[in-house]
Amino acid sequence: MDPAQASYRSASVAHARKNHGDQRKGLGTTATSSTDDDSLLDIVMDGREVDDHADPNQLQWSSNIMDTLDDLPPGIGQYDDFHTIDWLRDIARDRMRHRHIVKKRQEGCWEQLKGAHDAWSGWVCVLLVGVAAGTCAGIIDIGATWMSDLKEGVCLEAFWFNKEQCCWSGPSLNSTSLLADGECSQWYSWGKILGGSLEGPGSYIIGYLFYVMWALVFGLLAAMLVRMFAPYACGSGIPEIKTILSGFIIRGYLGKWTLLIKSVGMMLAVSAGLSLGKEGPFVHVACCCGNIFSYLFPKYGRNEAKKREIMSAAAAAGVSVAFGAPIGGVLFSLEEVSYYFPLKTLWRSFFCALIAAFVLRSINPFGNDHLVMFYIDYNEPWSLLELIPFIVLGALGGIFGKFFIKFNIMWCRYRKFSKLGNYPIFEVLVITFITALLSFPNPYTRMNTSELIRLLVSRCGPEDDTELCDYYRNPNITDPYKYSAVAGDAVNSALWKLSLALIFKMIITIFTFGIKIPAGLFIPSMAVGAIVGRIMGVGIEQLAVTYPDSFFFTNVCESQDKCIITPGLYAMVGAAAALGGVTRMTVSLVVIMFELTGGLEYIVPMMAAAMTSKWVGDALGREGIYDAHIALNGYPYLDSKEEFTHTTIAADVMRPRSENSPFVFHTLKT
Repeated sequence: MDPAQASYRSASVAHARKNHGDQRKGLGTTATSSTDDDSLLDIVMDGREVDDHADPNQLQWSSNIMDTLDDLPPGIGQYDDFHTIDWLRDIARDRMRHRHIVKKRQEGCWEQLKGAHDAWSGWVCVLLVGVAAGTCAGIIDIGATWMSDLKEGVCLEAFWFNKEQCCWSGPSLNSTSLLADGECSQWYSWGKILGGSLEGPGSYIIGYLFYVMWALVFGLLAAMLVRMFAPYACGSGIPEIKTILSGFIIRGYLGKWTLLIKSVGMMLAVSAGLSLGKEGPFVHVACCCGNIFSYLFPKYGRNEAKKREIMSAAAAAGVSVAFGAPIGGVLFSLEEVSYYFPLKTLWRSFFCALIAAFVLRSINPFGNDHLVMFYIDYNEPWSLLELIPFIVLGALGGIFGKFFIKFNIMWCRYRKFSKLGNYPIFEVLVITFITALLSFPNPYTRMNTSELIRLLVSRCGPEDDTELCDYYRNPNITDPYKYSAVAGDAVNSALWKLSLALIFKMIITIFTFGIKIPAGLFIPSMAVGAIVGRIMGVGIEQLAVTYPDSFFFTNVCESQDKCIITPGLYAMVGAAAALGGVTRMTVSLVVIMFELTGGLEYIVPMMAAAMTSKWVGDALGREGIYDAHIALNGYPYLDSKEEFTHTTIAADVMRPRSENSPFVFHTLKT
């Protein structure tokens, strides 16, 4: 073989390997694989093929190559910023490393110990990631709760206590009464401290001013920290995490400064009362932990493809600590963010999510929020005919998701290509001021969004004195929890306030998601759906009480006083529908909602709403909110679920030429 032919053969092999790697990335290996890394591919190198079952004595050259790869100078063999990794090369390097370790095990006990360390390094790494993610989440939760309550008052006896801790021994501290106007002697509002009383216009104005002032302070601090120290800490981070897990390199996005500023910024942003959540950014925080700890283990720190296995497990831990949903976190990582998800990554993701949830539960002893975040204490049966309103809620969720994505992307595009993008701190202050100014008068927008959802999905008992539970109940009924009643005037007033809160949250969230502070979308989307569901549930409940003999209510009504309609169930289904319409999740969404509420009885209604939401949303536009932001930012993400139509044949891209090479390849521009 002459040098020209040898050069052409080498170039052809390299070109084929590159195309094969591109094809693997194009196909997308999101589906779980039961094969080990050692059987993924055959390596063609130096004109020789390496067989998986070859004699170890014939693989001496691989040890030399491994030593060469490990001894490369800094920068050689690594990837530049904003470049895509070579999956084929990195997996091939890991195969050679594994063979080298297997061979060295025969040389003594020390080498066997090193081999055992290599085998267990993945489990140790995800253990550390789970502990770190749970610790960060616990600190963020405690800090965000304390600063959120600081907008309304302070505990003078122990200023480091939030309102719930301060009033721990106070009367009537159930989850519903405390959310409304429940006060205790240990907690002092700003109006009481400066005005001397709890009532009156003076106390109201003082409370209003302090609410707006603290919101502006928290918003300003969050924006300044992000602007000066970690610009990558803004947003939810999930679009970028999806892009990174698909093989793209963004240096600094998962670094130590980003982790620190993201954590502090989340506490400040949530405390400012903005229409955002901290659940999405928890995924970013957990992936930062995964990236940092991967460098403690050369098996993952020196191999970008292997590192993404750790970050997939970290993403599962992020959802686990966000919702207290470890199983849903694993499914979220598989369905929504991961690009390469082998079977062993599934096991490690489950273990990482379990450890993170356990650590969070252990270090946050001030409540059961993360045991079951929106716990429901009812399991009344639902009628098959109720599937009709559940499906309607799913359709409304899909419509809401489509229009939210459309208008949010329009606003983000305007921000990106206008002068507004040059003043991110000013934008944060304006949105914070408008949000605080309009939120305070309405108790359902003033309260924390998570507390609002908890209130909406709960049921009303005879001892509840909130507006939503003002019913004219029959005192002769032995178990009033199980029966509906005629709504009082306060319920009608609450529905009007909820309608105003719905309009406000739908509009303000469009402008809030995307500003340059840590901001998630899970909780605001669920709040919109929960409000719609609660309003619909109360309406159907009153129809059942008014027309108990109707065909539609035959299975749920024995008489006018014995109709089993649960408005909280409709709020739960509406929350799932709205979140599904925005994110286009299905399986992981239903599991997360089940773990959030503990409502095993209501999985079928949530499944019906989630599927309807996705069908309607996909019919109006196939992109979810995260894919839309990936496209807006121009990230090189090739969706494995995307379908492409190819009409070109090989002859259209090849033509003979009269030089040494028989063919020349052309790339068609599309």
